[in-house]
Amino acid sequence: MLSGREMRRYLVSLGVDAQKVVRKRETGNYVADFYISGMDDPIAPARNWACDICHVLPDAKIVDTHDTIATWRKGKPVIYATVTFDWNDNSII
Repeated sequence: MLSGREMRRYLVSLGVDAQKVVRKRETGNYVADFYISGMDDPIAPARNWACDICHVLPDAKIVDTHDTIATWRKGKPVIYATVTFDWNDNSII
């Protein structure tokens, strides 16, 4: 099983630009965070990132998604998205 840091590098190498990934010890699930530094610009919602993850990791199971929405900004953009997923593939190690 990859560490969170290794999973982040792996996702980025596959074209999924996660800013941070951690692996939860209790569950083994990965939590991937997506945002633009400073959170000044909007990003795609978590469901889009979840689709991207499933596209590059077909065996991934999405556990949860969460968007932080800037309700105080015009258009109420997503400024931070989180995708929790389960994936176990020892073939890349």
